[in-house]
Amino acid sequence: MIIGEGRRSFLHRLSAGLAATILPAVLVLQLGGQTVGDWRICPEKVNIQVGDDRVLQLLDDSAQELHGAQWSIDNSSLAEIREEDGRAVVHATAPGNLTVSALLHGQTRILPIRIWPADEPLAPGITAWGTHEIGRDAGDIPAVPTPDGPNLFMLEQTRAGETYLRGVREDGIQVWAWLMPERTHDVQLVCGDWMGGALISADRADSFTLYTVGADGRMRWRRKLAGVRKAHAYNLQHLVHVLRQSADGTVTKVTGIDEQTGEEKFDLTIPASQEQFSNLERDGKSFRCSALSKTSAVPTVASRLFVNIDGFAYVAFSEYEGTLASEGCKPGAPLEPRGVSLVHRERVTLWQIHPDGTYRPTVVDETQGSGSLSDPLNTVYPTGAIIPDGLGGVLLSIRRSHDLPAAGVHRPLEELVYRVKQDGRLVYRFQLPAYEGELKDEMVLGENDLGFATRGGSLIAFDSRMGKEAWRWTSPQTIEVLAALADGSCLVETSTAVVQVANSTTAKVVFKGHAMIDWQGHLYRKP
Repeated sequence: MIIGEGRRSFLHRLSAGLAATILPAVLVLQLGGQTVGDWRICPEKVNIQVGDDRVLQLLDDSAQELHGAQWSIDNSSLAEIREEDGRAVVHATAPGNLTVSALLHGQTRILPIRIWPADEPLAPGITAWGTHEIGRDAGDIPAVPTPDGPNLFMLEQTRAGETYLRGVREDGIQVWAWLMPERTHDVQLVCGDWMGGALISADRADSFTLYTVGADGRMRWRRKLAGVRKAHAYNLQHLVHVLRQSADGTVTKVTGIDEQTGEEKFDLTIPASQEQFSNLERDGKSFRCSALSKTSAVPTVASRLFVNIDGFAYVAFSEYEGTLASEGCKPGAPLEPRGVSLVHRERVTLWQIHPDGTYRPTVVDETQGSGSLSDPLNTVYPTGAIIPDGLGGVLLSIRRSHDLPAAGVHRPLEELVYRVKQDGRLVYRFQLPAYEGELKDEMVLGENDLGFATRGGSLIAFDSRMGKEAWRWTSPQTIEVLAALADGSCLVETSTAVVQVANSTTAKVVFKGHAMIDWQGHLYRKP
């Protein structure tokens, strides 16, 4: 595994071995001169090994590549330098500390490079290369590998408010920079697509605009959608599914969009939840008698989206129907909770969404009851995580509560993982431990049917076929699952570090900071 390192102004990749080689002393690249502001040699924090080539380029503060520099090295016994495809290439020939210089329009920039012996692999934690941010970091994600496309994407905003998507090769060389045509602060680098491009979202309070940028750095399409973007998933037939909700959460839709053209293929509305009021109305947190009756929309709680091995997209959501009523009271009179009757039903429904926009609904769980508002209220709803079970079915995170809302009493929650087979049958409900603090609801599936989930500071390893706990590891900090590894261990993130957990008693800090993993399994460190 290749590990990358970073700090505030860098995304760094660490390697088990890069090599360096060396050539004459001075090289002039022949492409024309530009008017430039501040600029630098990229990548930075370079470590290579004897025999390696290291490509270098010049980038300004808008991530634009500059040409026409005079390049030199301070020690021709350690390396050689040449021009290749408009960039400088340093070839390392002997171990040591080398300084590369670039002279452009009377200004000089230098880059120190450490050259290691060819037979001495770089130690874990040594930076192979690092990138320099041009502004606020809005996200870094891996690109789906393509023959000529980048290896990762970086989305950054300059002080001037311009947003750039940068495509970066596996060796840290930026291959292109794309400028977003609108200026907005709330942008997110959502994910890579199956064609080697990237999906970006410019978010507003009641709408968002999706941009797809291809592997060549050109915008493929953009589309504005109403509501708040909640989740997404691509299938292999180049269909992207977008889960979105109205700002108040009462209208939920799944929109299918052609990955190549941006054309809308379908727009499905998830059944709404509602609450009926008969002879009463809300008065802040209380109720009072009324001669009127009405129906109000209730927010829907939905999971995330994913596409399974069958090519279908899956999403789970809550459906709530409740009726509150009072009898024999004078309009305007206040009502005690025991004087309000409540009849309710809530269920969790799983949709299997087909590429043509049809779907198969399956009720996964249901709770219902009747009584007064002072009685316990049983509810059930998804908390977010939904992943494949490896056999064509689904693993789904569910929460059940038994609160006394009228008295303001919150009883312990039940946190569970449900396994639903491909035909919609429920296999098991697996209980997760109680926890305190923020919910970090992610799951991953590892080798030999071993699933991993977190609650609070606990990592729970469980048999994904049978729903039995295998082992549990506990951290003093809240943790989140990052990835399952081939050796049966699991990577988790705390607020300060990435930790590899092998079992209930064995864990080690991989590095401080946060991580990103590309499609080749390389691990990058972020601030």
